[in-house]
Amino acid sequence: MNSNKALLTKQFIRLQRYALDNKKPDISYAGCDWETLISLGGLNKCGALLNNAVNKDPDYFDIDKEVLKKWNEKAKKEFLDSYNRFSEFKRVYSCFQEEGIRAVVLKGYVLAVLYPDIFSRYSSDLDIKLDPKDKDRVHELLTQKLGFSYNEADSKNNVKLYMHGNLLIEAHYTLWEDYHGDNIDVLIKEKLDDEGTLVKVPITDDVAVWTLGHTEHLILQMFHIIKHFIVEGIESRYLIDIALFVNKYKDEIDFKRFFRVFKEMNFDNFCAVYFTKCIEYFGMDESVLAKEDRVYPEDETAFLQDIVFAGKRDLEDNSSYSLLGILSPYVNGKKDAGDKKGGRILHTLFPSVSDIDDKYAYCKKYHFLLPIAWIHRAFRAIYFKLTKGNKVYGVKDKITGSEYRIRMMKNSKIL
Repeated sequence: MNSNKALLTKQFIRLQRYALDNKKPDISYAGCDWETLISLGGLNKCGALLNNAVNKDPDYFDIDKEVLKKWNEKAKKEFLDSYNRFSEFKRVYSCFQEEGIRAVVLKGYVLAVLYPDIFSRYSSDLDIKLDPKDKDRVHELLTQKLGFSYNEADSKNNVKLYMHGNLLIEAHYTLWEDYHGDNIDVLIKEKLDDEGTLVKVPITDDVAVWTLGHTEHLILQMFHIIKHFIVEGIESRYLIDIALFVNKYKDEIDFKRFFRVFKEMNFDNFCAVYFTKCIEYFGMDESVLAKEDRVYPEDETAFLQDIVFAGKRDLEDNSSYSLLGILSPYVNGKKDAGDKKGGRILHTLFPSVSDIDDKYAYCKKYHFLLPIAWIHRAFRAIYFKLTKGNKVYGVKDKITGSEYRIRMMKNSKIL
């Protein structure tokens, strides 16, 4: 399959585009590795979108009838899961409204409504921004009135996780999770969640939600994309998200402000690369980025493959990357974090007070406890490796994974 990885990547992207604009792909699907392509659809959370596209003309795509039948059954289950998840979301959102709690929806259904139908953008979680003063009330409502269980182990200081049925709620009390540093300071100054900039967006005939202003939401989306690209890789549907969002709201978006913000964070070249690909592959309006301002990755094939394979070099790899501790300095704004591989290995094993995870916050206040935090961190890593096996990376795998992500950052002009 590796020898055909580049072809499969092209077939995948062309099929995504066809799902949006109904223009037949200008590429042959004869001999297509449909089993892998379907797996990639699941990995990129757009299986139902691709399945609907192929069912428009299965003969054109030369797909085996039995393969398509199994895929149809899988897509039907995905649709039902999405439908049930949306019903659960409406229950939660209505409860918050009744209790006078403003829940600002981030991404999610605000983007799904831009797709051919809201259930073709699959998502297992709901990101909502809430006022910190409502934290205790939200916890009480979710756990006592609405029947959600609280996932304390995986929650962060500023992002609390709640689960009920197949809906995971990520309750954000900042827009930046637990990140901090120069780049976060830039974003904080922008006041993206200022109440005066919020807008209400209709999702269905009977549901409308509060979300960020269009410029603010685009800034948040791109930062979210960059963050994930750095620490684990991104899904290809994020390209679709940005293309559809920009096309819908381009007249209301302040692009000068957008690029100023990312220039301050030194992410403007990546944004130009990303916008260029959105224009070329997903029909984003060309007026938002002049031809002379377009930027290209050093290796386009590697860039697209990394995105279509969602940051994984091997589809058999089911591990969680867990590279935050190594690569979060690049998100925070320390672009020189570990200029050489040896330095990055040392940083992996012995992060500084400013870079260590907030789970070890005691050493942030009392710096002399940093060596204790290193030992605590090491035993925690051993525990997770013993209990979760190949679902988490060991130290060697983390270093290898981080080196790959750094190559992708250089390729896409982040570094």
